[in-house]
Amino acid sequence: MRMNQDDDANRDNAAGSGVSGPDEDAERRAAEKYISDLLARGEAVFEGEEPTPGTTHIVRREDDGRLTARRLRFLG
Repeated sequence: MRMNQDDDANRDNAAGSGVSGPDEDAERRAAEKYISDLLARGEAVFEGEEPTPGTTHIVRREDDGRLTARRLRFLG
């Protein structure tokens, strides 16, 4: 489903102004939970740490404090 251009502009303006709505908060919490679960299961390490054989993701702290995960490999 595609939002109309006005909705896109409103979302971009809110993101650029530092105002976060319920959707952005929910997305941020979901991302934090996902990364927390990866770390708890031993499937992720922070950038700069030595990956283990079970590591699938590298976690990086961005300049604004957010954590992001980058897939390193798949385990099968």
